[in-house]
Amino acid sequence: MENLKRNIFAILAVIIMVFSVTSFLLTFQKKMMKLLSDMTLQNISEMQELYAESLRNKFNDQFKTLHAQSAYFSDTDITDIDEIKKKATFALEIGDFKRIAVVNSQGVGVDLKGKVLPNMKNKVYFSNALLENEIKFSDQIELDDNLNPCLTITYPFKTKMNEKGVIAGFFSYDALKKIFSIPVFSGKSYFYLIANDGNIILCNKDKNKNLFNIDFYDYVRKNSGFENPQTSKLKVDIIKNQSGNLTLDGIEGKKLFVYAPLKINGWYIISVLPYSYIKNEQSQISILVYILLIAIAVTIFVFLLILYFLIKRSIAIKKDNERLTIASNQAQSLIFEYDAIKQKVDFSGDTHFILGTDKKSFDINFIRAEYFTRVHSEDENILDHLRKSLKDGKGTFSAEFRYKSFDNSFIWVKMTGSVIHDENGVFRQFIGSITNVNSQVLHEQELRNIADRDRLSYLMNKAAFERDARNYLINEGAERKSALIIIDLDNFKDVNDNLGHMTGDLAIKDAAKKISLVFSDRDLLGRFGGDEFCVLMRFNEGLSRDGILRIVNAKATDLVRSLHEEYINGDHKVNVSASIGIALYPENGESYEELFKNADRVLYDVKQHGKDGFRLCD
Repeated sequence: MENLKRNIFAILAVIIMVFSVTSFLLTFQKKMMKLLSDMTLQNISEMQELYAESLRNKFNDQFKTLHAQSAYFSDTDITDIDEIKKKATFALEIGDFKRIAVVNSQGVGVDLKGKVLPNMKNKVYFSNALLENEIKFSDQIELDDNLNPCLTITYPFKTKMNEKGVIAGFFSYDALKKIFSIPVFSGKSYFYLIANDGNIILCNKDKNKNLFNIDFYDYVRKNSGFENPQTSKLKVDIIKNQSGNLTLDGIEGKKLFVYAPLKINGWYIISVLPYSYIKNEQSQISILVYILLIAIAVTIFVFLLILYFLIKRSIAIKKDNERLTIASNQAQSLIFEYDAIKQKVDFSGDTHFILGTDKKSFDINFIRAEYFTRVHSEDENILDHLRKSLKDGKGTFSAEFRYKSFDNSFIWVKMTGSVIHDENGVFRQFIGSITNVNSQVLHEQELRNIADRDRLSYLMNKAAFERDARNYLINEGAERKSALIIIDLDNFKDVNDNLGHMTGDLAIKDAAKKISLVFSDRDLLGRFGGDEFCVLMRFNEGLSRDGILRIVNAKATDLVRSLHEEYINGDHKVNVSASIGIALYPENGESYEELFKNADRVLYDVKQHGKDGFRLCD
């Protein structure tokens, strides 16, 4: 029987070891593939930066061409058209420009073949080039005399007679494509050149079609077949002049967009690659990863038994250390005595964890300057409470607060004390104790946080939300503006009935996440059960009513848009939207109950008038 038990134990041990090794290897393989993916994306981004730098150098060469032409006309009276024509007949056409022209300050231009151009005086980029004395580009692709698309560069210069003018270089669309024709990624990739407002200047996606002067974001959305929320990140990065990459889903499959600022005229170069490009890059290295995994598996199997006993011993040691830590924290306590006449504080006990020294006696002013400042900023009201207790001569004082210890971490401590008066009733002494209660407080906070959370949405449950909302409106928020927002998901019952409760749970989690993204950390967010959510927006002091209304309207609009979602399970689909009622404090109620009643009333009105919207309480 004893041998049978040992054999069973051995078999179980082998099964556990095999399972542990397999789990570790799978986890390791997943992390390695993630690392490879990150490295590939980093490499692609660096290639895009080099591509942008190469294009900048090409444009700089074109600028030098225009500079050379400006030097040639520096001694010409550019106010005289005949003089320009005469000089132009001896000029050489150089560079990749389809056409080069001299334009005087009145916008009259003559090309190097002596042909007069349409007046450029009303062109914004022409005026800015003269005014700012900087190279300027046409705002978008323009059509020349023959209705051919082209891009114009204006290079400002001054003649020896101090006359202002520009050398205008005209790129044909084909010449512009040639400049951007450096092959960087796979043959299936293509690129966009866009302005910082999203206008497409150049795209080589369709070799037989010129694509320009349309909005990049609308074009991507129409070609992908649906809205991609990730494009908002691209728009923000372009506004901030940052590089990056993101993945977008579309009808043609998953695409990788790699973007970098060209650092010329606010333009951006965006390369689009099929996601398979990354997979192909990774496949060459993945074989080495699997070989490494096998080697690690063999090594782990050899040492697994030793590790098992080490871990078992380590767990025992950890438990002992936890017991010692708790015992040590509980033992950290000191007694103090404040003499109001001598203005001194004397300590006894473990002073080091609070004072950072073994010294036992201090002047009260030194205590205020050196140690009161270590109280957490959010708990400074405790010091005011202590001063008030001493001033009023109250008998006892007790409070818990956060204090920065001398390892620069905050710990929770508890201070208790009693005021002592002389025979005439004059305050003479304050005697008390300070104890480290960090472990107990953190444990209580963890339990309270678990109890206050809705298990499905991870937002506050109804009881916790109503408790905190009432406390805020009664205390800190009594003199401030607030807004109570009730959110009810439309058609949620159809999700549970037609798509199943798993999809219903997914819809609740999805809605909770979207609500969390709309509001800030200072706002209270709760789920009241079913498909109903509640938010208490807490505004800063000094914010005007108009400012509050703008914020509330913007938040509600964002909520209605983001909570509009279609859920699908097999052949069934349900469109979920949101009806929202809003009440403002104190205009629509001076208590939580009044606010909720009024917000719920206008929510009912939204439900009765078509749903999928919001309304503010009158």
